[in-house]
Amino acid sequence: MNSIFNQLLNVKGAVVEDARIVGSPLRPVPALEIRARPRKGMLRCPRCGRRRHGYDRGGGRRRWRHQDFGCFRAELVADMPRVDCPGCSVVVAMAPWTEPGSRFTRDFERECAWLMTVASQKTVSGFPHVAWRTAGDIAHRVAERLKAAIPSPFDHLTLIGVDETSYRKGHTYITVVVDHERHRVI
Repeated sequence: MNSIFNQLLNVKGAVVEDARIVGSPLRPVPALEIRARPRKGMLRCPRCGRRRHGYDRGGGRRRWRHQDFGCFRAELVADMPRVDCPGCSVVVAMAPWTEPGSRFTRDFERECAWLMTVASQKTVSGFPHVAWRTAGDIAHRVAERLKAAIPSPFDHLTLIGVDETSYRKGHTYITVVVDHERHRVI
């Protein structure tokens, strides 16, 4: 059963240990609680990103919201160990399925960000049942990650051409900058 959950959830770097449906008086809608752990050798410092050895078992259970699983709200639950990083001190290891400091999995954040491209922030916050501000914060985090992953078009420019022309009657100008080495407009 756990291998089925590993495939269905598609959470990279995790081993699903158990899954169960939980409910309580404080939570009227039952949730799918997925107990997971990072794969061996996946312990990384959340500040510098380097692989580190475990320090201890950590200080308790942590939860991350995952994409809904059918009609159930899904949460990943894990006991995250701490790592001893010489430059960053003893810190809780980074969970491979999330970004440092986030309470949501990467897949959940990507889904919310994609929904924000086709619907309003208010609509998106209602679909996965998150606060309006949280939906905006998620979209901002995903956009920052994407910007960091895409190289700047101005990197490694050595030979450029600049042309300015008017494109309407009067004095409306457009400036075009061309990278002559890669033969592309910047």
